[in-house]
This record gives sequence, structure tokens and C-alpha cells, in this order.
Amino acid sequence: MDPNSNAAELKTQGVVEAAQDPNSSITAEDAEQRIVAESKKAGVAAFSFDPDATPEQKAAQARAVSTPC
Repeated sequence: MDPNSNAAELKTQGVVEAAQDPNSSITAEDAEQRIVAESKKAGVAAFSFDPDATPEQKAAQARAVSTPC
């Protein structure tokens, strides 16, 4: 296992745990941004959707990002 990816995974887990702590200044949005960024670095498709968007809007956003120009 790549030590750098393991370290990044631990840092991401730490951000998620901090977001769950009501006494922390880390928000759920901070954790989400970290997860999306690390996923993209790893070459994994990752999306961040508006929680109020319809399933159709989310699907359209995913198609727009994954469709090569």
C-alpha cells in the first residue's frame, strides 16, 4: 500500500470525525470537499450535489461532467 495514500485516507477520516464533533469548527461541507478532492486525486469519479436538487438534476450534472467534449 502506498504510504501517501494511507496518510491521505487518515487525514480525510480525521476531517470526517471532526465534522461530526459539535465542538469542532470543521463542517460537513469541509469534510465533503476533502472527500471529493481526495477521490479526484485517486482518479475516482466524485461529485458534489446540491442537496435540494432533484434526482434528474443530479443525473444531468453527472452526465455533463463525465461526457468528453
